[in-house]
Amino acid sequence: MENMELPEFLQILKEKDPKYAANLLENFSETQTDGALPAKTKLLIAMALDVGNGDIDGVKALSEHAREAGATEEEILEVVKVIGSVCGTQGLFYATKAFK
Repeated sequence: MENMELPEFLQILKEKDPKYAANLLENFSETQTDGALPAKTKLLIAMALDVGNGDIDGVKALSEHAREAGATEEEILEVVKVIGSVCGTQGLFYATKAFK
């Protein structure tokens, strides 16, 4: 988490209310590190959820973080295919933002 740039909303909260932000950052960090699921899997799930929210910036950032955590292009492509089968072409539009 230390090497990862915080999303803007967490940066703002960290400045405005450090105590509250610390709790959120602890949870945020836990969801992006190895546990019962590897970090790359959690990040790919988060990427898919951002597709569902239409958050292109989130898709781009999370796919890059997943790569940094060891996700391959083939794994990201497989997630994109799953998104396409569940969300259709609109989901594919957002999901393909994971590729540079």
